[in-house]
Amino acid sequence: MDRFRVILSFMIFLFVISALLFVMNSRSNAEDFGFRRLHGDNSRAAEDAGEGVAFSLEAGGKVRNYMVYEPAAAAGKKLPLMVVLHGGLGNSRSIERSTGMNRVADREGFIVAYPDGTEIARSGMKGDRRTWNAGSCCGLAARQGVNDVAFIGKIIEDISSRYNADRRRVYVAGFSNGGMMAYRLACEIPGKIAAIIPVSGALTIDSEVGKDVAVLHIHGAADNHVPFGGGEGALAMAGVSFRPVQETIKLVTRTRGCGAPVERDLNGNVRVFSYHCREGAPVELYVIRGGGHVWPGSHRKNTEEPDTGGISASQIAWDFAKQFSK
Repeated sequence: MDRFRVILSFMIFLFVISALLFVMNSRSNAEDFGFRRLHGDNSRAAEDAGEGVAFSLEAGGKVRNYMVYEPAAAAGKKLPLMVVLHGGLGNSRSIERSTGMNRVADREGFIVAYPDGTEIARSGMKGDRRTWNAGSCCGLAARQGVNDVAFIGKIIEDISSRYNADRRRVYVAGFSNGGMMAYRLACEIPGKIAAIIPVSGALTIDSEVGKDVAVLHIHGAADNHVPFGGGEGALAMAGVSFRPVQETIKLVTRTRGCGAPVERDLNGNVRVFSYHCREGAPVELYVIRGGGHVWPGSHRKNTEEPDTGGISASQIAWDFAKQFSK
């Protein structure tokens, strides 16, 4: 009996150790870019709106994928196009579900595209993890010099051939690494884009943002992955040094003849800086007091990030973008 108890105790000990190792490994894998908190399944969004249709095209010698959501009430109308770019270690389906942008598209009447970045090397990681080449960030896409600008440009053309999309009203919103990619697009193909909405992102190339592209930047003051005050981010973002958000805004506004920003409070949680410019499109900055590295208003199941200020980045992105056309 004593021998049986010893064996049973040893087996229980091994089970507990194995379980702990599994949990620790899963946590470390998911934290590589610090974006684990945004990729939960937004079941409510899936119930309220349909999901996008998958397409593929050739770009840079590879088959690349994207999804398109067309609102049910399109009825042959010429509709604006909003391209939404996932963050590092995300993918098209995760950003579609987490942002709830399809619900906004149903209410407001526009097409949404969700492209996929470059899949990273597995190295024990689970799931479909992808990044964009936004310049100095991020991951495999940046290291291999993937031409994501050409890819997204081809997506805009491909959607225009399949849907009744208005080429004069194309907008790009992106989270984190996707926000960085939105900035790069505004630098390199400004003629195709009327407005960008980077959320928790940064300008990671040394180039001028097209002055006719309207810019709305949304950022949490307590973001520690893409720090508001600049510098290195946490976890695997360590090693990438980002410009301070205020420096990015200065770079965007310096050629536009902008005056001092008009400041206002939004619901007591968000400080809004609006730049009216004589020689270019308007620029706005939303600073979320105490806000972390999130897409405000997203599905944030089990989040550990600070508050998002009680706003919906998806609705604000549309309300801003819809004012502009080429």
